[in-house]
Amino acid sequence: MRTEISHFWLGKFKLEEEYFDFVGEDEAYYEDDDYEEKYISEFAKSQDEHFLDHDFIESGFENEAISFEEKFLKYSYAKQWIVEAKERLMNLNQNLEEINTLVFISKNQIKNPVSIMNSKFDLLYIGEIEYNI
Repeated sequence: MRTEISHFWLGKFKLEEEYFDFVGEDEAYYEDDDYEEKYISEFAKSQDEHFLDHDFIESGFENEAISFEEKFLKYSYAKQWIVEAKERLMNLNQNLEEINTLVFISKNQIKNPVSIMNSKFDLLYIGEIEYNI
């Protein structure tokens, strides 16, 4: 059986629009050939990566008042990684009810992943998780 290792972030955005502004691809990125100076998204910029292949990233904003599992079980391979992700958040004393955002991406896409904390959102890097695919 094959496995995948991905970097995982979980956190809280105040507004769905701010989430989309952060993780969404910049439409101007492809307008000219000067890719080395631009970032494909604000998320990519936060990780100091100019380009991320969005075929290898999955993310979502889930603001319903439901359990952590109910929010995130619909994501790819969630049954493989959700218990580990929840445990890591609990070990970091995070309030699971406040978590409304998930981002995970194949390990080879980001060299030095980091957490992002600012006035609009908190996105906590919880590490790599290996799961069956």
